[in-house]
Amino acid sequence: MLAAFAATLVCFVWVVREFPMYVCAGILLVVVAVVINRTNVRRQQERSRAFVDDALRRSYAPLSIPPKLVMSSSYGYPAFEVSFGSKREMEAASACSAAFTEEIATLFKSPSWFKGWGPFFQAFSAEKAIFFTYDGYLDELRARHAERNHSWQR
Repeated sequence: MLAAFAATLVCFVWVVREFPMYVCAGILLVVVAVVINRTNVRRQQERSRAFVDDALRRSYAPLSIPPKLVMSSSYGYPAFEVSFGSKREMEAASACSAAFTEEIATLFKSPSWFKGWGPFFQAFSAEKAIFFTYDGYLDELRARHAERNHSWQR
């Protein structure tokens, strides 16, 4: 392994000494390709964010106070957290939440030639990608968990 590394290093030094212009051109091409790719990815993320924000506005238009949206990525799939002010607000907006889920499913639907989004090429599932929560949700889960553990220990 050390011999292969040394041979690669010797070949690299020889190429740099014999063909410095080609090496500079190659490095420049790689840098340009990285910059172009980064700007395309950023533009695509901004476009996706605008589409999701628009879907949120349309879906929750009947509500006086729309929920907050946090968009992220998980295992190569887009992920969304929709946060309401209270449990009552979340339950009252269940029809709006269903409409939002349908819009997200439509937006991120994989084309027929593409098997899926994630690392294992599974189809995108809006039901798995969207998490609906409300203020105090984690406290409620902790209380339920503590109660369950306490009753188990008796």
